[in-house]
Amino acid sequence: MASDLTARVTGALDTVTDPELDRSVVELGFARAAVDDAGRALVELRLPTFWCAANFAYLMAADARDAVAAVPGIRSVTVRLVDHFVADEVTASVNGGRSFDEAFPDQTDGRGLEELRRFFWVKAFHARQEVLLQGLLSRGRSDVEVCALRVGSLDAGDPETRPYLERRERLGISNAAEAPVAVHPNGQPIAAERLDAYLTRARMTRVCMEANGSLCGGLHATRYPTQEEETTV
Repeated sequence: MASDLTARVTGALDTVTDPELDRSVVELGFARAAVDDAGRALVELRLPTFWCAANFAYLMAADARDAVAAVPGIRSVTVRLVDHFVADEVTASVNGGRSFDEAFPDQTDGRGLEELRRFFWVKAFHARQEVLLQGLLSRGRSDVEVCALRVGSLDAGDPETRPYLERRERLGISNAAEAPVAVHPNGQPIAAERLDAYLTRARMTRVCMEANGSLCGGLHATRYPTQEEETTV
């Protein structure tokens, strides 16, 4: 049934994050999807402002298309960015399989968006790691003990464990049982005597991301104060 497939599509879409905020576009209310009985999916993106950065919008649209296209039973995916200053360009390029550089040749250096994507992945890694390590410290572990901890010793029931390990994996950091938990984004261990300074910087990153998330959420709610009609294919 289309409703069951729509639920699976929404679940896939929930894995797509705003690159700057490291939060799901579904959770933020930025994206919604509909699927018809033929397995054709339409994803609609509505961002907080008309002037949200074109590269951010492209990343979310492209990631949404890839995530939904991977859902079994989906035959085609159309992504539509609306109410945005480059809505037409992003919509056409993502659905046409064109890169950001091809869509905006006068605004790029030809290196694509992977460097930008990694920059935000590193920020997300810092934010998630700070929460997890501060939790360990708050439960009585010393800096030395935290820096000696291995991935295999993490509590799988801790809600912070899985998100942190996912962000390590995304950066290519080993999640092997013997790998150290407290590491830099390049995978090198953090020395115990430097942990406090490291976490202070990481906390600043997290707080800034959370503040931006609150701002974007407020702007989005102001821009779209009422629930509009359902997205239809």
